[in-house]
Amino acid sequence: MSASDGWSSYPANSAHPANPVGPAFSARGTSGPGTGSPSVAREALIEFARRQPATQADVDQVMRSLAMHECWWVPVEYARQTWGQSAFDQTVPFPDRGPLAMLNVYTDVEAATIGEAAASGDYGGPVTGVKLLQNLDPGLSSLIVNPGSPREHQWYIAAAGFEIAAGWATAVAVEHALAEWGNGPVPGADLLAHRYHLLIDKDTRSPAEVFLPDIDGVVAVCFTATDRTTEFVTSLPAAARPLADTTPVDGPGLFELVRTMGAAGVVINAGSDDQTALTREDIAEIVGARL
Repeated sequence: MSASDGWSSYPANSAHPANPVGPAFSARGTSGPGTGSPSVAREALIEFARRQPATQADVDQVMRSLAMHECWWVPVEYARQTWGQSAFDQTVPFPDRGPLAMLNVYTDVEAATIGEAAASGDYGGPVTGVKLLQNLDPGLSSLIVNPGSPREHQWYIAAAGFEIAAGWATAVAVEHALAEWGNGPVPGADLLAHRYHLLIDKDTRSPAEVFLPDIDGVVAVCFTATDRTTEFVTSLPAAARPLADTTPVDGPGLFELVRTMGAAGVVINAGSDDQTALTREDIAEIVGARL
């Protein structure tokens, strides 16, 4: 995700000031306790603000942190209309200021307290980043994280970046599903819902065919997100790095491609701590579930 895709560390539109500070909200009106300390997502934003100049890897780290954050606070009415949730473990009441063109969300109760002036109607939580980023209404102008907080605690995604944000959400969903897979059925629904980065040969533009120990035959390699791709490419010998490239492919296309090319399987996030190998039988199960 780059600046041209609509991200920023704070809102750039003067119609939505970076720090719309209002009167402090009293925690007496909440149901359930606050977090008591800055969230991991907020800490990632603070770390990003220290990066000068920021790189694409720094942006990736923020987007991953936002997707992995599990304690978002969102407008109750937005959640009800967008993904059908009306009951929350905790709620914070704010004055109803009517519908807003942007979606203002908070990483924690403390950020919501500071940003009361930007909130409209009751807020509920916790909501996972996967749920939030997969359900960004394209009719909105933007997503603003922690409005009213110091700029280094904020993040801004214009509507043009919503599709990329959703991609980070499905990437995290796939990684979680594979981590919890065990000996049960392949988590086909999560795997099929994501758009991957398929490793290809830069010259031929064909899928790279990789041999791995203990696997009879070649395997394809793909990655859930750009940071996992970068991690793999940088681990290659210097002479091999220019030969590697990736191309986007959706879940159904990926698994059908691996099946038809007769590969022994596919390795997801090769070289990472969470790399996972899917066998020919696993892929048949995934493809078969769609038929």
